[in-house]
Amino acid sequence: MKKIYISLALIAAALLGQACSEKFENPAPFEPVTLTPNITIKDLKARYVSGTPYEINDSLVIGGKVNSTDEFGNFYRSFYIQDATGGIEVKIGKTTLYNEYKEGQTVYVKARHLFLGAYGGMVQLGEKSAEARYETSYIETDLRIKETIFRGATGAKVVPAQLTTSSDIHNGLLGTLVTLKNAKLVKQNMTTWARKATPELEAGYGEQTFELEGGTRVVVRTSGYAKFANQPAPALYSYADVTGVLTKFNSTWQLALNSLEGVVLK
Repeated sequence: MKKIYISLALIAAALLGQACSEKFENPAPFEPVTLTPNITIKDLKARYVSGTPYEINDSLVIGGKVNSTDEFGNFYRSFYIQDATGGIEVKIGKTTLYNEYKEGQTVYVKARHLFLGAYGGMVQLGEKSAEARYETSYIETDLRIKETIFRGATGAKVVPAQLTTSSDIHNGLLGTLVTLKNAKLVKQNMTTWARKATPELEAGYGEQTFELEGGTRVVVRTSGYAKFANQPAPALYSYADVTGVLTKFNSTWQLALNSLEGVVLK
């Protein structure tokens, strides 16, 4: 009987080993795709008419470098790409996007049958939304993502545009990476970058308002789900170089940090 038990145990171990070796095969190596864009990001965005979701019916391809990352929790289910003409948000219904769409990596989008829409005046690229209050929704299914989003070669990170005075900031920079140079912190709604959720309070956005020379103000808006949310913000009236993706909500300039590496105190 003891010999039978030993034999059965050896057979079970062999079968388990075989199953494990079959289950955990090495993934195929990443092979970057190369496509040829036939429209610039600026010209694609120009097809959007305010207040009306626009379906792209032409076989249009845009390409650009990724300038955002959700690694630190301040971006959620989307990333931004930019070319020499501008930047745009691509709404893709996945998290931990930084594992596949890395800062500095070239990404191509086959935009046919996607929709352009806006939120607070910021043009976005995604699916048509089923909710009237939103003009676009997320590209969610794996099949749809594979049909539309193509990962190109990795490369150096985007070099941010340097904004020193009020005359440097304009709508053409929306969706691109910028640095507010020697900006003064003139207003804040809390002394941390944001507020993480507690048993008593929901997570809350932090708003640190920086002013460029000439008086233009830019709100650095940080999610309460950012990993650095509870970190202390700079002291009021201090100066810093602040790097992030430039956005806008109606008439308010905003900036979204990728991480606290984007804040250099003067």
